[in-house]
Amino acid sequence: MTGMTRSGFENRCLISCGMLYPEITYLVKTGFLNPRHILFTPPGLHAIPERLEEHLLKKLARIQEWCSNPEIIVVYGKKCHVSTDEPLKRVDSILQKTGQGIVRVQGDYGYDMLAGIEDRQRISGGRQDKILWFTPGWLRSWKTIYRRYFGWDDADANANFPGYYDKIIVLDGLGLEEEYMTQHAEQILELFDWTGLEVEFHSITLDRFKGLLTDALTLSVS
Repeated sequence: MTGMTRSGFENRCLISCGMLYPEITYLVKTGFLNPRHILFTPPGLHAIPERLEEHLLKKLARIQEWCSNPEIIVVYGKKCHVSTDEPLKRVDSILQKTGQGIVRVQGDYGYDMLAGIEDRQRISGGRQDKILWFTPGWLRSWKTIYRRYFGWDDADANANFPGYYDKIIVLDGLGLEEEYMTQHAEQILELFDWTGLEVEFHSITLDRFKGLLTDALTLSVS
């Protein structure tokens, strides 16, 4: 596995949503990824689409110091940019502003890159639309997203979570459940108190994510 990645990703640059920082850095640490350079945008910018576009374009301009467009892989979901002001604009159309050749890892959202629709249906017992899907990055950033970016208070949380969702499921590809339950239990309790939703960890592999990254590698041109 290491040999395969060293012959490919070492000639690439990555830009990723900061929500996937834990998984990306794990794949670097374990040798699956060794790109020339990696940049992360702040997590949760899907909540403020205009800032997502701003940060993504800035990162693209910066990373072009190390890689040409065909060597750049962007780890962002297709639907991570949704704006009522510009309903047709998506991440792909933002990437096109910088020219041709940039490859985006395929997936609708970050969590979709970790567990596809069929996996989420299986995990949720056929109720994937009633689950608030979290990742380790979401556990780190939910306060910023909901309280700062969306500006929600306790009343907003009570109006938007219970009744709409059954529970929160954390797609745990990093084996963090025991750590959170023993060392950070108060953080899980705070999330439960604010959302009114049970928090459940579900262990997954990172095989889907690794496969999507490899697919992107084969589409890009060195």
